[in-house]
Amino acid sequence: MEDPRVLEQDLPRRAHTRNMTLSLTLALKDSALGTTPLSHRQTAVSLLKADVSHVFSAIPSILSAFAASIINNWRVASVIDLRRIFIYILVSLLELQLLLSIGVLWLVVPGLALLPWLGVQGASIWLLLRLLNKGQRPFTVAADKHKETSSSDEETSSDWFVVGGLVHNERMRQELPSKLTKIFGHDMRVFIPHSLGFLFDAVMMFLQRNIPISTERSVALYESIRASLLKPETSRVYILAHNTGTLDVSWLLSRLCADLPPDRLGKLQVFTFGAVSIEMTLPLGTLVYQQDRSNEDTPCPTITHFAFADDPFAQIGVLLGIRQRLEGRFIGSLYTIHNVALPLRGSRWLPRRRHYTFEDYLDTLLPCGDPRAGVLGQVCKIDRELSEMRELAALAQSVTNERLRTRRARLSWTALGVVANSLSGSNGCKDRDDMAGPFSLEEVRKKGRSLEGSKGYENNSLADAVKSRY
Repeated sequence: MEDPRVLEQDLPRRAHTRNMTLSLTLALKDSALGTTPLSHRQTAVSLLKADVSHVFSAIPSILSAFAASIINNWRVASVIDLRRIFIYILVSLLELQLLLSIGVLWLVVPGLALLPWLGVQGASIWLLLRLLNKGQRPFTVAADKHKETSSSDEETSSDWFVVGGLVHNERMRQELPSKLTKIFGHDMRVFIPHSLGFLFDAVMMFLQRNIPISTERSVALYESIRASLLKPETSRVYILAHNTGTLDVSWLLSRLCADLPPDRLGKLQVFTFGAVSIEMTLPLGTLVYQQDRSNEDTPCPTITHFAFADDPFAQIGVLLGIRQRLEGRFIGSLYTIHNVALPLRGSRWLPRRRHYTFEDYLDTLLPCGDPRAGVLGQVCKIDRELSEMRELAALAQSVTNERLRTRRARLSWTALGVVANSLSGSNGCKDRDDMAGPFSLEEVRKKGRSLEGSKGYENNSLADAVKSRY
């Protein structure tokens, strides 16, 4: 029997998720063999030029989401949170003033007279960043083992890692990790990014999206996860990554695929929430084709993406990479959460609230730790058209070896169908690898039909990883 107080607290969340719908885009199968990371085929300059419009167009939405979050939560925010927000805004304004001083005043004021003023601004920014990032080292939050009623070998041998996003507050350090330990029943190793001010954070995000840049956090994350994967007693390694934290996870996966054998990578399960990265690489899909389908253990990592349709980070990240940039390699299935509620009247002059924080995702997907109480308890719509389009696009690249220009004009179903027919008709069934594309396309179609009418928590890795079974 559930506690009535818990039910009362959960009613607003359940009512909130009634205004949302859930859709699923299936993961790439063997046709991932046809995809190639964009950084392997294009220069860094061309990637940056193609991505600059997406990042700049998203900045107003990100700022609007930040402003709406501050306005809606300032009454419940702690003094530490308010102080952190004030310092972050101050640093961002000083950085903007510094760039304007360099670009404009340098043309008017002689350089020697301007240097002391620039030095004072630079020193002020450095001191504020030191204060802002004080104590931003990885830390571990232990689960309450005394309240556990049962345990298994899998539970005691699982390692969990949390990678925070762009803007975080004191709840990310205290309340949120404790909440995760209660939901999943395991210790959480938390990696929080270093804040650089919004201007430099946006520049760093823009560079990391297109260039494999290692950071202090990504290196520390790599060392920790690699050590966990190599431990024989570790059965599973879970990663929970939020928006810009997926940039370090994307860099991590590309390094792990080059350093570790596939049997070690099979322990890894990655869950992203509002991923801002434009690619997610894994070993080629032929490993999935060669394994026994009756065996649930896969030699490849399992990656599941969750994204709100109104999340400004996801709109230029996972939603863009899976829905439009079909020429890249974005491995994993995608659960998209759509908000069907109409905007409230009377808030014309206020920024519209968007769902983008880690708490938004947890409260929507796992309210009170129950995957059936949130949006995952609804019937999930299978986006079969997009799933098959991704497989056909990867197949077209494997045959024609040409870059798909899907950002401006998508390939039609007829053109992709001709490519698929040419592959199966010209090569026949002599070579097993030649049939990887048609096989994977048929597997996607079968899986899409089999999942029709299923609930979001069914066949869901995140729901399976929850400690309590409802």
